[in-house]
Amino acid sequence: MKRLLLFIQLFIFWTLVGTVSKVVFLVMYHSLFTDTLLTDMFAVLWYGLCLDVAIAGYLTIIPALLLIISLWRSPILLRWLWNIYTIIIAGLASLAYCANIGLYGFWGFPLDNTPLLYIRTSPTDAMASLLWWQLLLAVLAIAVVALAIIKLHPLWQLGKQNGLSVQQRLLQSVLLLLMTAALILPIRGGVGTGTNHTGSVYFSENSRLNHAAVNPIFCFIESLLHQEEIGTKYRFMNDREASELFQAMTYTKLRKDSLQFTNRPNIILISLESFSDSLMHYKNVTPNLRKSANEGMYFTNFYTNSFRTDRALVSIHSGLPAQPSMSIMDIPKKSTSLPSIAGSLSKRGYRTVFYYGGDINYSNMCSYFMGTGFQEIVSEADFPRKQRTGKWGVADGPVYERMLDDIKNSKDDRPFFMSIMTESSHEPFDVPNYKRFADDEVLNAFSYADDCLGKFIAKLRELQQWKNTMVVIVADHLGCFPDNADNYALWRYKSPFIILGGDIRPMQYTAYGSQIDIAATLLGLLNIDHSEFTYSKDLLDADAPHFAYFTFPDLMGMVTDSNSVVYDNTSERIYAAEGADTPRLLEKAKAYLQKLYDDIDKR
Repeated sequence: MKRLLLFIQLFIFWTLVGTVSKVVFLVMYHSLFTDTLLTDMFAVLWYGLCLDVAIAGYLTIIPALLLIISLWRSPILLRWLWNIYTIIIAGLASLAYCANIGLYGFWGFPLDNTPLLYIRTSPTDAMASLLWWQLLLAVLAIAVVALAIIKLHPLWQLGKQNGLSVQQRLLQSVLLLLMTAALILPIRGGVGTGTNHTGSVYFSENSRLNHAAVNPIFCFIESLLHQEEIGTKYRFMNDREASELFQAMTYTKLRKDSLQFTNRPNIILISLESFSDSLMHYKNVTPNLRKSANEGMYFTNFYTNSFRTDRALVSIHSGLPAQPSMSIMDIPKKSTSLPSIAGSLSKRGYRTVFYYGGDINYSNMCSYFMGTGFQEIVSEADFPRKQRTGKWGVADGPVYERMLDDIKNSKDDRPFFMSIMTESSHEPFDVPNYKRFADDEVLNAFSYADDCLGKFIAKLRELQQWKNTMVVIVADHLGCFPDNADNYALWRYKSPFIILGGDIRPMQYTAYGSQIDIAATLLGLLNIDHSEFTYSKDLLDADAPHFAYFTFPDLMGMVTDSNSVVYDNTSERIYAAEGADTPRLLEKAKAYLQKLYDDIDKR
């Protein structure tokens, strides 16, 4: 059974290499962590463990297969393959860990594919920034670390296997094969709906602590797999023309009229999974949502920005338009550079909390929210196992109840900004003990989500905090209702947007806008500067250019009060157009998308 023991030793060895690299990182950059606690340092090691074991899983697969083969063949040739593999992996691992430590002081983010981009485009310039002694020191450090890994790496001294019977070899082969297959668990990050991402290790408001927890090999591989020439996509016109059109569509001034709140109200932002304007008016499925629209500020010409939750959440919280060919949430280096409502409010003394009943590592949500201003995250792991009743985790009801309990029991005197992403109206629609539409599981799930929303608002009204609280309700995107929605139709993207609360008077607003405008509108109500939200416009400001913009894979649309256009970038054709000036609107939409990708490319 030496091979089984060696398999385990290999996995533990590579896990420890990743952990030790974090200790070295913290020591090398101790000056950056003078204000952090010792518990934060241990948290770096603990949270970073999930990516360390993932890399350990990857690096154990090939040796495990060689161990199985060695049971049936002479190990002499295999030992050569083992040694060659060990030397190569030791060299690459040492290069990654040393480069991460060496470059972090200059770049301020974990190792990704950026060095390859510089070396590929301008290798001379990339090397020119290093002095000869720095280059020599780097080579020596990599060599020393590689030698240490090789020296400490578990040896393979098993000799011939003539003494084992066929049955013993077969048994060990099966066990090793099962253990190898089980590596999918640490590689994937468990059996939950979310998989390992670089952002899986983000745990702190301090981005440097999050960076210290990242495994650079994992980060490098992830960035390489997600590599895209962002700055070369969607080139419709010269930059000057695009910039002129784009500038005419932006407006970041702070509104000065009377509809503002001089105090600091509490804010609750509710993002409803898969809701839409069409659902809101269908068969009395959402009576509570319609009731909220009648009791607050209701924006009747409001649109979602995308078709996926990860895109929508960034549009809602950071005012960044959704991208048709990528999701910025998948790139923590870029997503955490964005402004956000939570970040703006946190700087002004707000307590910021994000609630989600599912796996917070799904689609790199954790890195985005922790990196853009949320101080706390409540997710599936914070609820008893018995409440995780659905495929996606905890149903909406218990999550709302948890938020209410936090509001009632908090001893924190700061105003709060709480944001919740619901999930019960996502397929497979497995809502607990609710049968209002028993013959239609889809409508039943939406009705359950609406019922939970109504109960939450009713209970919130009973609290003393209600008078000084604003509740913001928006859908993330149209989901599974109706079936086979036309992706080229405007109604597919139309969404409810409602603001209600103790000091909010019922009124309808007809300005055209989308999820990216929530940030400026909300901060404008609070008389807080929103100039860093380049794309966001205050829907209550008559001087702002009002329009809605949305995307679908390689499709984009723009709609104003007089024109609308939906354009497919692949076929280069207009699929829907209304109004007398749609050619001009299409040029604006193209310029908007082009400048968006320029912006993302530079982050």
